[in-house]
Amino acid sequence: MKRMLGLAAVAAIASQAAAHPTGIPYETRGECEAAYAEFSKLDRERLSGLGFTPGDAQKTFRDMFLCIYDQQADKWFIVRVGDM
Repeated sequence: MKRMLGLAAVAAIASQAAAHPTGIPYETRGECEAAYAEFSKLDRERLSGLGFTPGDAQKTFRDMFLCIYDQQADKWFIVRVGDM
């Protein structure tokens, strides 16, 4: 049972990574951070239903995504840490 819960959690995290709009440009860091906070909240709600504590679910998003400034685009983006 624990193994199945672990597999479900990994699948949920992977699907969440694919579902995040990482290609959306934000004019300011504040806009990016506000969107980041909203996605973090949504992840907390989704992953809490899979057995994660709310803190662990939110930490998962914080560990996987950051707001990064792209000088070429002159915009801010939410970027998956592994894609940097």
